[in-house]
Amino acid sequence: MDISFASIAARGPTSAVLAWLMPMIAAAFLVVATPAHACVLCLPYPQMTNADQVIGSDTAVFARENPAKPFSYVVLETFKGRYDGSAIPLFLDSTTARTLRLNPTVQVVLVQNRPGGMALGLAAGEYQGVMRQVADWHAGSKTPAERTIFFAPYLRHEDRSLAELAFLEVGRAPYATLRDLKTNVGRDDIYRTVNDIFHVEWHGLDILMLGMSDRPDDIAFVRGKLKTAAKYGLTTNLAAYATALIEMTGADGVTQLAEEYFVEPGRSNGELLEIVKALSVQGTGGAAELRGSIVNAYGGLLAVHPELARYVANDLLAWKVARFVPRLREILNAGGGLDEASHFALAVYLSSADEGGSFQGGLTSSGGLR
Repeated sequence: MDISFASIAARGPTSAVLAWLMPMIAAAFLVVATPAHACVLCLPYPQMTNADQVIGSDTAVFARENPAKPFSYVVLETFKGRYDGSAIPLFLDSTTARTLRLNPTVQVVLVQNRPGGMALGLAAGEYQGVMRQVADWHAGSKTPAERTIFFAPYLRHEDRSLAELAFLEVGRAPYATLRDLKTNVGRDDIYRTVNDIFHVEWHGLDILMLGMSDRPDDIAFVRGKLKTAAKYGLTTNLAAYATALIEMTGADGVTQLAEEYFVEPGRSNGELLEIVKALSVQGTGGAAELRGSIVNAYGGLLAVHPELARYVANDLLAWKVARFVPRLREILNAGGGLDEASHFALAVYLSSADEGGSFQGGLTSSGGLR
């Protein structure tokens, strides 16, 4: 079917609580488990990458400036769908036009989706090749892990646009995939990034990759960052550094973080939640042998900070750990400081665990910090 670019647009008690929540609890039984994602620890990435835009588009083309009509587009190649030759009602700004004039091989990626479309930016030769490959995918045809493996080799590509796309794609990968990922990202590149104070909110992925190192100086670097964060109550990239420490030092790292944050008084909920994120991601997508230490740490959190019980309940449910049924029932019955989401999470956990300390078969739930 022909697609016209003419349509492109610019752009109480436990029993009472359970009775109240039973419809929602029943619905919760249908939730499918999802992996712990590295992006939980990084920055708020865009909801859609350029790859997503191409995959979801009806038509995708490479275009340049129309020599017969400056500051407008002419299509040079259609690499997805069918282009009917109609005029493209998008304005080509002067900066992009200047770049195209200086670089004859660079083109602009344009996509159309019903009811509108957009320009995705400039693409040089290798980026164009990546876009052609992505255009053959369809929604759901690639798992997050498969997409990560595809984009990982481009993480430090000389084409900054391609490297940024790879960073966004890899940054939202399941943590278990990231742990096993073999990339050509060198330690010097990682340190150059994490020491760049002007883009500190983007450091999460590089910090996680640094966590795969077993070098003493790398471990000392991560410990130093966490020491500073603990001293001044910092939360920026705290979850990423905490995850890296656990990756580097195992159960000792879990114990250190629990003693530093869950036992020490005066910690803000913001700090505590960053540590819980790290424990959640490691418990779900990290080394299986760490889960016992993480559950122990959660016990300390429940003892001192019952208001955060829902985050613990979510993970314990996903991991089918019934050890804290009495404590979570006590917290739910007390009810003080719990919001509706907390009531719901605790009720779901308690309704699925029997008095013998085990879970009913067939129940699946989403894990991780929500």
